[in-house]
Amino acid sequence: MEAPVPASALIHSATLVSAGIYLLLRFNNLFDHSSYSYLLISIIGSFTALYGGLTSMFQSDVKRILAYSTISHCGFLMVMYTTGVLEYVVLYLYIHGFFKAATFLCVGNIIRFSRNIQDYKRMGFFYKFLPFEAFSCFICLINLGGLPLTLGFYSKHLLLLTLNSNYFLYYLILINCILAALTGLYYSSKLYYYVFFDFKKSKKILYQQAQQNTLNSKFYSNTTFIANISITGLILTSYTIILYLFSLYNLNIENYSDFSKGYVNINYIYIYISQISYLNNLSYLN
Repeated sequence: MEAPVPASALIHSATLVSAGIYLLLRFNNLFDHSSYSYLLISIIGSFTALYGGLTSMFQSDVKRILAYSTISHCGFLMVMYTTGVLEYVVLYLYIHGFFKAATFLCVGNIIRFSRNIQDYKRMGFFYKFLPFEAFSCFICLINLGGLPLTLGFYSKHLLLLTLNSNYFLYYLILINCILAALTGLYYSSKLYYYVFFDFKKSKKILYQQAQQNTLNSKFYSNTTFIANISITGLILTSYTIILYLFSLYNLNIENYSDFSKGYVNINYIYIYISQISYLNNLSYLN
């Protein structure tokens, strides 16, 4: 929590999240020989997702909200790993990693503007002074929270779709995942509202100085230009890579035969889905 924001962006989007799931993917053949490993991982993962989401709901520190959000998404990744569709795990990893990194950089600009204050109870009405951050943070948070018709929504939808109903305590795992997804919507909207659209709660001199300096119209922000370039690059790169992976998994028959033919693994029974309608709404929207 005490690390600089760029370091937090790297840790919470790549190092911290990728290490555990990469280890599971590498040892996938070993776990296949166990009768209870997938069940145990899915139960622990679902409780982790719910715990991280509930804890994030009651935080007021903007970096703590994102940190416990990372714990929640780590739980989702573990549950998705137990579905057996490893392509979905990679997709979820990319979606969370890119948008969490961009969100952390947006939060870094917010903290710099508020003079190193991280509590949203001492922020508010920042959209007037940080319009670029308000727009980019909105894009990142709706994907992290899983608002319908976003990349985050489709990734969680694929998780629930492929969850194996033959598991013991299946409904417990399912309910935990659904509740954790709902908490994601709550803490994302809470973070966004209290920082950008709530009434002015910061020091009066902060708003006065920002008005005296006026908004830099070239950057659409009161922060540095290079930070805005980094955030824009992350968002554009994330959409490009993720949508490319969606199309690759759909079309590349040689490498991803099960997924590319339009088959979705539901309870380990392969059901054919039409290529024309499969995730087309996602492509059109984005």
